[in-house]
Amino acid sequence: MPSEPAYYNWFDSKVQRYNTGLFNGIRYTEQYRTINEKHKFFEKSEFQLGSVVYNGQFYDQTPLKYDLDTDQLLLNIGYNYKFPTLILLKSKVEGFRIGDSHFVHIENKSDETDMEGFYQVLVANDSIRLLKKNSKKRFKRIKGSTIYYEFLPENNYVIDYGDSYYNIAKKKDVIRIWPNKRDFINENYNPALRKINEDDFWTSFFSKLSDSFNTQNIGKE
Repeated sequence: MPSEPAYYNWFDSKVQRYNTGLFNGIRYTEQYRTINEKHKFFEKSEFQLGSVVYNGQFYDQTPLKYDLDTDQLLLNIGYNYKFPTLILLKSKVEGFRIGDSHFVHIENKSDETDMEGFYQVLVANDSIRLLKKNSKKRFKRIKGSTIYYEFLPENNYVIDYGDSYYNIAKKKDVIRIWPNKRDFINENYNPALRKINEDDFWTSFFSKLSDSFNTQNIGKE
């Protein structure tokens, strides 16, 4: 038997992808005209091959786009159809990948974060999970007789630790979660590096913090 992704691709090609459970969503219509690179999608405005777990079923090599304005996952079903793009039902999307980026669907209204939607997983290990909420804010522009829209990033970061979620915006937010690690946090928090690339900074920072937990636990054994 072929590897798991290859098997699913073979299966879909035999029964035709639109006859599988993936062909189950809402018709998508573009509402906002853009004229430059400030589009509303994750990374690219074109569809990219990815994978998705939809209604409990895994689909690989699937053309996807992630709309950061509405927090919706779009599927390209092909131009043989009247409506070639579907909005996948969010309640049925467990997670998906676009390129090397992994996203999970989270619904949490039990603590301060009030989270609902798709979150990118930047760090995941036995100690902590660092999540990023990718979003873009919409701006209406008028240039002469032309009306168009631009979308600018507006992201935030969340830590999943100890069965709770915490918003992370400043160093003090990290200290509030781990007051006993204040010295480590002060030593490793570098605002200059954060300004250069916030994703890389937080990923490196929380990876080191997680490693310090593991080192501490080994010392106790």
